[in-house]
Amino acid sequence: WLKPSRLGKDFRLGAGAVRRGARGVRGGEAAMQIFVRTLTGETVVVEAGLQDEVGQVCGAGAAGAVFGGVDLECSQKLADVVGLQDGSTLHVVPRLLGGGDGTEAMGKKNKKSHGLCIRCGKRAFHLQKKRCASCGYPATKIRSYEWAKKAKRRRAPGTGRQQYVKTLARRFKNKFREGTTPT
Repeated sequence: WLKPSRLGKDFRLGAGAVRRGARGVRGGEAAMQIFVRTLTGETVVVEAGLQDEVGQVCGAGAAGAVFGGVDLECSQKLADVVGLQDGSTLHVVPRLLGGGDGTEAMGKKNKKSHGLCIRCGKRAFHLQKKRCASCGYPATKIRSYEWAKKAKRRRAPGTGRQQYVKTLARRFKNKFREGTTPT
């Protein structure tokens, strides 16, 4: 972040210091006291006129000024700031790094759009749609179409874990009875 030494000599004053506007307050111009909260947390009292610019009052070179949640331009006049009046507080905030010309979007073509489905295990679960393209999860009924015999055999009842089945229909085989409970 910015060090206090980079702000300018105006903010090295004590907390109770009063700074005159950059051009001074003219005789006919209405003067007002504005509180400027610096990056270090100090509050500085500034006397400025309505025709002074925000950059002159705040001394914000590498930092910006905010009033009422709105970012102010350094070349903006104090008279143009909506809601600014005598006794208002301007906040000096650091500028955010970054931005750019859009080249950060390069190379994002082959990013993951699908993840593993927890029901069928295939990488067909669309991360934004939150739906599996293979089995249709989170739909209750598993997705199956009659497109091919092999696909029908792969998805037929009895080919999975059958965790949801309470009793299995079984053939009488090897001296076991039908309809037993799975163990």
